[in-house]
Amino acid sequence: MHDPEVNLPILLTITLSHYCEKARWGLERAGVAYREERHAPGFHVLALRRAGGARSTPVLVTSDGVIGDSTDILLWANERAATGRELYPGDPEARAEVLALEDRFDEELGPHARRAIYFHMLPSRRLTMPLMTHGVPRHERALLPLVYGPLSKLMRSSMRIDVAGAQRSSDRVMAVMDEVSKRLADGRRYLTGERFGAADITFAALAAPLVCAPGYGVPLPRVDELPAGAAALIRQVQDTPAGAFCLRMYRDERR
Repeated sequence: MHDPEVNLPILLTITLSHYCEKARWGLERAGVAYREERHAPGFHVLALRRAGGARSTPVLVTSDGVIGDSTDILLWANERAATGRELYPGDPEARAEVLALEDRFDEELGPHARRAIYFHMLPSRRLTMPLMTHGVPRHERALLPLVYGPLSKLMRSSMRIDVAGAQRSSDRVMAVMDEVSKRLADGRRYLTGERFGAADITFAALAAPLVCAPGYGVPLPRVDELPAGAAALIRQVQDTPAGAFCLRMYRDERR
């Protein structure tokens, strides 16, 4: 019997990654069918090597080649989107504005949100391991508890996760939230133009762990389940217009 999923593009992800959530959302919004292959942190390395030597997720393996950047994945999906499901505007000036915002969120919001959240979450195996193993192969789920200590140490070192770094990242996150809140102050429904698109997906996906957004690719804990520091940061973000915008995007557009 023919398996229709055999020839689909394969999205290689780290389960919890908000950049991977951006890629998922973009592909789904564009109406591009794909198959996701989820991995726990650390265990993803072998899969990426097999795919072509990429170092970070998301990676999309297609008949056109291997795409190893979340924005490039959205651009690829946009070229294949049905009419009305495009992620980027056709007008060059409007498209440049979307790409500039997307780059801003990728470079500033994404890394700092990750560092700030991991600082508070990595010490809690009880909360973090289920997030890291949601949907991964059985052997990864079984082995992660055995390597969690060294993996956590490696993540702290490679991402420079410490008290000072977490505070700097929290400040940078709130600066982005302030920028987005000011952009929304004129009452606009979306970040650019009249249609939902790549800028909205990027911001909402990268901000989602900072507001515990329902509908995220991994079921996130409730705020009252989190360590005190994480809960305080999340409540601070939720109280901004930008945080409310992220939650609205998940409620109205994540489907």
